[in-house]
Amino acid sequence: MGSEILRILKNNDLSSTESRRRILEIFLANKGAMAHSDIEKKFGEKIDRVTVYRTLQTFLTKGIIHTIPTADSSVQYAL
Repeated sequence: MGSEILRILKNNDLSSTESRRRILEIFLANKGAMAHSDIEKKFGEKIDRVTVYRTLQTFLTKGIIHTIPTADSSVQYAL
């Protein structure tokens, strides 16, 4: 899985930071869509909410992930 993560980051001209690698790992391990809070919980250790938000926004901009609106007007993210 590590080589796939590095390939995704390289193909999108993104530097390989620990938070980006870990968040991509979470997406690859979980086939369904996830909310911001789900990603924080699955990260395991303490992570700054802003780091998760910025990483998700970067991945959205690059087209790595997309958003899925939910019935309660929140947003989930998926590969």
